[in-house]
Amino acid sequence: MYDLVGKRVRVHLYNREGISVGVVEGRVADVARAVEVADGMKKDLAYVVDITTEDPNVPYKNSSGEENESWFALQDIEVIDNERPRIFTN
Repeated sequence: MYDLVGKRVRVHLYNREGISVGVVEGRVADVARAVEVADGMKKDLAYVVDITTEDPNVPYKNSSGEENESWFALQDIEVIDNERPRIFTN
């Protein structure tokens, strides 16, 4: 899990109903194991910084209003590796 730190990633974003709403890209700065994200629900998370969106004029904002950084569930993250074909499963 900690081998993700420093890697470029693509984060697949979903709304509360689980419908895909887009992707952002950034760099993993930290990871945290088994964080309680809801009562009785724990997830492994990655802190992603230097986030870019599909529209360079619209920065990514997290739920607390900070721009271009946020925590995301590892299950929604795809490592960007330009040397391998792109395969993503969720």
